[in-house]
Amino acid sequence: MSYIPPHKRHSKDPDRPYPVPDSLATKFKKNLHFNGSYSDKRDRVLYSGDSITKWFLIGSNGIEDEIPPSAKLVPLSSDSVLCKKGKKPSILMNISDHNEREEEEEERTRWLLIAEKVQEDLVLAYERAKTAMDGGNQHVLRLVASFGKNFFYGQTPSNKIFSTDVPTSYLHHIKSQLVPRHGFCIDLEKERYTVKVSHYTRPNETISCKCTVKEDGRLSLYKIELKLVRHLVVDVSCIDKNLDMRLMLAAKRKITSLTEKEISDIKGLLDSARVDPNVKGGLRWPFGKSSSGNGYSVFESCHVKATVYKNKTLRLRVRETDRFNESIGTGEVKREVMLMLKDMNTKLQEQNIDRGCVLEMLRDVLGTLCDFLRCEAYHLT
Repeated sequence: MSYIPPHKRHSKDPDRPYPVPDSLATKFKKNLHFNGSYSDKRDRVLYSGDSITKWFLIGSNGIEDEIPPSAKLVPLSSDSVLCKKGKKPSILMNISDHNEREEEEEERTRWLLIAEKVQEDLVLAYERAKTAMDGGNQHVLRLVASFGKNFFYGQTPSNKIFSTDVPTSYLHHIKSQLVPRHGFCIDLEKERYTVKVSHYTRPNETISCKCTVKEDGRLSLYKIELKLVRHLVVDVSCIDKNLDMRLMLAAKRKITSLTEKEISDIKGLLDSARVDPNVKGGLRWPFGKSSSGNGYSVFESCHVKATVYKNKTLRLRVRETDRFNESIGTGEVKREVMLMLKDMNTKLQEQNIDRGCVLEMLRDVLGTLCDFLRCEAYHLT
């Protein structure tokens, strides 16, 4: 009988996790019991040494820096949510009645306050990021707004993560309502596979290989990047809305230090992969071929389908991802919506930027972002 990878085996119970081979189960147990493990380092989010992180709560009483009596944390019961140390998260929900007409009239004022609070941090983050780029690093800055939900793992805002997974109904709302309303047109549609690899001698370094598929079903590598480095993260909990928002300035890092031999080793790993829509992540490797004899190994594969729209000042990316972590044998499917603030990003990289101009641009774009936060009730699907 031929070998069947664990993530391709079928189970009578659709909610039951896919079985994990003994070798991976052993690795997973080690990861649970030892801090700073190899897998943890590869998955770690990177922040610059002088990064700025902020959290705001915006509701009918304006901007607050703590949870008000009009809101409460409601635990999520869905099995699909991300647990942290075995604990399921909660989301903030409004428990008070509010006048919708009054809310619409005051909403713009509240968002103008957000613009004023964020302006100084945004300018400072760009100044610091540009200084890092002047050091000769091959960085490309991007300013994006993402939509999703803040997940809280305690009673304080300090212990939270931002989930970018949105309901399928929200994607339909974006395409049918917001795309025409804001003058977006389709720029491109793309389908690609991203394979993350690492080398045992550099456990902190994650190499993302972006690939298309050739006619013979093999992967064709077209871009290699390192992890994003975050310079600014502003999370906004909107208790009168069904979605929250994240504003983030991050640097995409190009790899310039790989030798021809290292690139050849990585391509060898990718050449072993085969596209298979029936497995999580969309890719499979023959048994024992997801690592090379030269120290490189695959620890994550992801199939991405994305549609990119554009208007005069913004780019909108709507995508669905099917991701599989080879190290611990788990996968997830997510739907994500991201606005790339291209004009603001260009303006903020200019020398001697006029801060009054920054505030005006930020006020204008926050009005658009507010429109993107209006959707049907939030559901984990």
